[in-house]
Amino acid sequence: MRSHESIECIFEKGLQGCAGGKSKHRQVTILSLAAWNEAQEEIEQRLDPSSRRANLLVDELNFEDSKGKILTIGDLEIEITGETKPCAYMDELHEGLRAAMKPHWRGGATGKVLNSCTISIGDSVILQEKPHK
Repeated sequence: MRSHESIECIFEKGLQGCAGGKSKHRQVTILSLAAWNEAQEEIEQRLDPSSRRANLLVDELNFEDSKGKILTIGDLEIEITGETKPCAYMDELHEGLRAAMKPHWRGGATGKVLNSCTISIGDSVILQEKPHK
């Protein structure tokens, strides 16, 4: 995984240059740094968040039961479509990491990109209910 200062987001596709967008419901994966840190505390090991291989890393959000909510990052809107289940690769990184990531959606969330724009490190991040139309 590579970090970017900014990245182009493409409507119904995902992030420019990233593997993803193969499913209309899983165009991006998003990891909460707070949830990642909780999992690290549980296994008593520090690992770089890029090990999770998520497309986006946000600070203090809780994604548990967020399906259907809208995540706004700068001008970008992402509809949360489900939980990112931790895979067996997590235990290859460190024994017990997969189990530590299972509770409370610590593995992150999947989403679909609702608009095209560019986002940058430091953009505001808000998780809110989907507006009723």
